[in-house]
Amino acid sequence: MGHFILSVFFLIGALIPSVALAQVFPTKQVRIIAPFAVGSGADIFARTLAIKFSESWGQPVIVENITGAGGIIAAQTVARAVPDGYTLLLGGTSWAVAPSLYAKPPYDTLQDFVTVGRIGFIPSVLVVTPSVPVKDMRELIQLAKAQPGTLNYSSSGKGSPSFLFVEYLKGMAQVDIVEVPYKVTSQALTDVIGGQVTMNLPILSAALPQIRAGRLKALAVTSAKRSSAAPDIPAMAETPGLSNYDAAQWQGLVAPAGTPAEVVLFINAALNRAVQLPDVKERFGALGVEFSPASPQELNRDVKADLVKWGKLIKSLGFSLD
Repeated sequence: MGHFILSVFFLIGALIPSVALAQVFPTKQVRIIAPFAVGSGADIFARTLAIKFSESWGQPVIVENITGAGGIIAAQTVARAVPDGYTLLLGGTSWAVAPSLYAKPPYDTLQDFVTVGRIGFIPSVLVVTPSVPVKDMRELIQLAKAQPGTLNYSSSGKGSPSFLFVEYLKGMAQVDIVEVPYKVTSQALTDVIGGQVTMNLPILSAALPQIRAGRLKALAVTSAKRSSAAPDIPAMAETPGLSNYDAAQWQGLVAPAGTPAEVVLFINAALNRAVQLPDVKERFGALGVEFSPASPQELNRDVKADLVKWGKLIKSLGFSLD
């Protein structure tokens, strides 16, 4: 009986900080900064979470879209915000990697922010125009090696995921495929459908309707495993020589450095609860999300790994966006 009473005592003691925090945070409006325009994937993630957080916390949670410079302006806005948990950034792979693209980085991913939690990963898919005479990645690599410099891919510009993921593939497979940069992401995919460009690497949800209609040929998804949204499409890592290929983007929340650890954990718990809700899973699943919640520490570790991986690739390519 004594052990039971002692266990109850410690359980109550462990709950007191969470209960106390729930009474003091949030006590006012919370902002989630979305780094891309209304209607974008990032905007949908942010607005869905804002609704669920507001319902749970009993306080207004708003989304502010701050666009420009590939998300850098939004990131700088959050980095300069008061570190109290009331300003959050819908961040992801692009946010983490952006400083590596500049000789004079606009912010420090690790020093200026604290990771809060992850929604999940969003795979991209390598698609080719249907007239290309290949049926899988092995045959595409063989064709690229037989005709070096004749195949090309459309990208959203240097430093974009569609650029980095193909360059990562090129290095691993030792092939020469020429970049064709586009200012408009949708046009980059449209020109593959039209046959003006050989291939593209869009996020899976953007390409699936065209794949299912037969206007694009899907060869592989970029995640380490097949996507639950399209299990018939192989993972890139299933191809001989590409077993270590893993290039899915992640999406989640980050906050300004110095945000109290107990506030970070409180928001992390709310995020992890939200992504388990059936309507949230349905909406995010339609965007191709492979759910993978993480603690702040786990996400921080993964961000560090991203910085090493993509920083090494960017350095080897010898360019900066300054």
